[in-house]
Amino acid sequence: MLLIRFILSSLFLFGLALSSSGQDRLLLTNGKIKNLKGEVISYDYNDIFFQNDEQRKKMELSIIERETKLRELQSLEKWQQKQEKQSMLLKKKEEKQQVKLKKLRGEFEASVKYKLETLSPADFEKWKAKELDAIKSLELKRELTERLKKESAEMQQVTLEAKHRRKFTRSAPRNKVFSILKANGTEEIVYNADTLGFLADGEAELEYGVEEMRMYIKGRQDGRKHSLHDLGIGAGVGLASSLVMTWTLDAFYGPIPPAISLIVLTVLPTKVNPKLQLNGGELQSQAYLDGYERSATGRKAWAFSVGSLAGLGIGTTVALLTAPLLR
Repeated sequence: MLLIRFILSSLFLFGLALSSSGQDRLLLTNGKIKNLKGEVISYDYNDIFFQNDEQRKKMELSIIERETKLRELQSLEKWQQKQEKQSMLLKKKEEKQQVKLKKLRGEFEASVKYKLETLSPADFEKWKAKELDAIKSLELKRELTERLKKESAEMQQVTLEAKHRRKFTRSAPRNKVFSILKANGTEEIVYNADTLGFLADGEAELEYGVEEMRMYIKGRQDGRKHSLHDLGIGAGVGLASSLVMTWTLDAFYGPIPPAISLIVLTVLPTKVNPKLQLNGGELQSQAYLDGYERSATGRKAWAFSVGSLAGLGIGTTVALLTAPLLR
């Protein structure tokens, strides 16, 4: 019986290992890591798209169904007649433009000799430039129409495919992601530094570069390990404030000293935890210090708030119970 349980447990753990090994992760710019239920298949300027094996199989089946339906549609006589009609309309439109262009060229060539005889050289050059511009404008219009028609068809196809693909994928906002941590151990950086503005000399002022952002991320990660001694400080401030205020003034004023202390605490600079194992370069990196300060300040504020709330609750209860005895 024990052997069977051991085998089942081993198989279960092995299955978990296999399922987790096939999943990608996202390293966020705030230092946190987001585990994905699947792997990243694509990303654009705004989103990162990922899907699991089940979604991929459903998408493949759906693509086969769409292609089958499309072939069935194209085999219908009604669809073929519609395509032929559209083709004929486009052909007539093209022929009409060609006739117009040919007419312009003919009129220009027929008028050259007459204009040379009747116009001054300067006026002739003006007339010639005007006529050639009209012909060139029509030629460019034809080329642009053809190009736009082709690009429009391609864009429509890409949009339909993307819309269909999104039904079988999930997404994460790219602006919060630094890199994609692949299941095979590789890393793909997707972070782009945004332009904050322009300096006086005309140079663009950018956010952190890739290496600076990596140091910032490490600072955010280490800042979350900052000491929680502010929990005790908050409890002491909350306890003392509630006791003094309830005995002397009013319990309503009890939260004021902790609130002021919290503001002062978040404004004061934060020292890096000396217990962290740093290689020396972090303390010289302003990006690392910025990241550490941000996470550590949030951690300090959270610890102080929890401690002060607990202290206020205990102190207020004690003060209310003992206040009659002091009078």
